[in-house]
Amino acid sequence: MAKQFKIGYLPLTKANWTNETLEAARREARAYLQSLPGVEVVGGDRMIDFEEKAVRELGFFEQERPDLIVAHFMTFSLGVIVPMFAQRLKVPVVLWSMKEPDPKGGRLQNNSFCAANMNSHFLYRMHAPYFHVHAEVGSEPAKQGLEKAIRVTKTVNTLGRMRIGVIGGRVPGFFTSSCDEMLLRTKIGPEVKFITEHEVIETARKLKPEELDSAMKTILSDATVHPTDGPSDEQLRKSAALFAAVGKMKEKFLVDTFAMRCWPEFIADDLYGIAVCSTIGHLTNHGFLTACEGDAYGAVMMRMAQELTGDLPFFCDMIVMEGDYGVAWHCGAAPGRLCRPGCRPQLCRSATVEGGGVKGVTGEFPLKPGRVTLARLGEKRDGDGFRMLIATGDALDTELFVRGNPVRIRFDAGCDKLREVVIGQGWEHHYALSYGDIVPELLDICRILDIEPAVVQ
Repeated sequence: MAKQFKIGYLPLTKANWTNETLEAARREARAYLQSLPGVEVVGGDRMIDFEEKAVRELGFFEQERPDLIVAHFMTFSLGVIVPMFAQRLKVPVVLWSMKEPDPKGGRLQNNSFCAANMNSHFLYRMHAPYFHVHAEVGSEPAKQGLEKAIRVTKTVNTLGRMRIGVIGGRVPGFFTSSCDEMLLRTKIGPEVKFITEHEVIETARKLKPEELDSAMKTILSDATVHPTDGPSDEQLRKSAALFAAVGKMKEKFLVDTFAMRCWPEFIADDLYGIAVCSTIGHLTNHGFLTACEGDAYGAVMMRMAQELTGDLPFFCDMIVMEGDYGVAWHCGAAPGRLCRPGCRPQLCRSATVEGGGVKGVTGEFPLKPGRVTLARLGEKRDGDGFRMLIATGDALDTELFVRGNPVRIRFDAGCDKLREVVIGQGWEHHYALSYGDIVPELLDICRILDIEPAVVQ
């Protein structure tokens, strides 16, 4: 059962400024937060207007351990409260301000934004993560802002608990797949667990017949075998066995995401003898997000994308970057759930391995159209932190014009500008393509985790 996401609701006001309108807004805000799926709300049963009340509420929050604080500035409030909660609880804070009512020539009514402004300075100086929502209770902007803060906080929490199983390390010569595991652990949170290819291969060879049968049913539910260019029965069996073996690695090493050195060892006849592209696609399709070519940072970016969108990401290269559109592509390792409507994924022999048409297994199909975000997590030039490339566009309806998994993308910034940034700033050549525009969420993550963003727009 999924853990409830806990919000600590902190309605703040100034002594003698509270009125029934604000009390009604407090009750409505708390009820809205409680109505969100998977959310539990603690606190918020009364206004906090004095420091003594805040200290008592903080003691309660310390027992309850909320994941996020919503500091709701019903009016201007004491400056000591929010920094105290942020410092003691060490969780992100939503600074929620509201529009100022028209004083109509009389007294200032709420001064809510000024309170958020003051507290943003405190949290900024404290290096405490925070969000800002400026909207009325019950409005669509308030709903969108609060839900975004929850999504981002959940994602950051997931990254802090993430365990990546790197199978075999990176592939030869791909320095773009290199990973500083201590930098990653310190700055973002994921732990890297190294798993040998030997252990995975031996596990695949020792599967029980019923385990192999179950894995075969799974991969054949994802795709059909190409009638003329499909893998041999032995290659298909090995693909299914590898799928099951990696699943066992998840259980043994308690990892939730993988990065696999998919060549050259798995391809060699004396070691295993297949192209493992489709196996990677099956793994991602069934919840075991897997990055190709041992790219651990690519796996982290994939996990971010999935947490933010609820959809599967596509680990890809950019093979066309000129003219009206670019092309995101990989060799046949995309998850089948991203297949273009009206098409059916097919299991084939690789078009490139050993000259093509020799070894399976690849899963081939074009990807679906839709709004997309292309992103890459990588290290800064001197290796002292992280940066993130972000670009948005529209994935176009694409046929299988090249073997593997292609999708044409009309980038908002245009191919020329994106190409100049990618080459001029020396970005890694692997990306995570996610469906949806998640730029605001990624920028929040960058701000919270001190990642340097590069938005191409």
